[in-house]
Amino acid sequence: MRKNNYGRDWELRICGYLEKQGMSILERNFTVKGGETDIIAADGDYICFVEVKFRSERAMDAYQSVGYKKQRRIIKSAEKYLCKTDCRLQPRFDVIFIFFDGDDFSLEYIKNAYDGSTN
Repeated sequence: MRKNNYGRDWELRICGYLEKQGMSILERNFTVKGGETDIIAADGDYICFVEVKFRSERAMDAYQSVGYKKQRRIIKSAEKYLCKTDCRLQPRFDVIFIFFDGDDFSLEYIKNAYDGSTN
């Protein structure tokens, strides 16, 4: 399976996981010039911009993989989405890490992983 298809398959699985958590999926792979968000979901009073990251093992560099530059791209797409939809929910930026160890995997869901300020 091509890497892109593999990632999209896992993002679909993550959508199912989020729905089981009570969230509503609003959009997948929302892309604008200079930015992209893997999953956009509603969670109560929040609109969540979720980045999905895959790693072969649990390591510190996994957490650094959503650095300042990546955050800016997600925030940019979030701003465009909020303007496009006139959404009034509070934005939240989440990250889901999928760690692989052979055939096993584990999930780590970090809600409000970073703020959306442009400073």
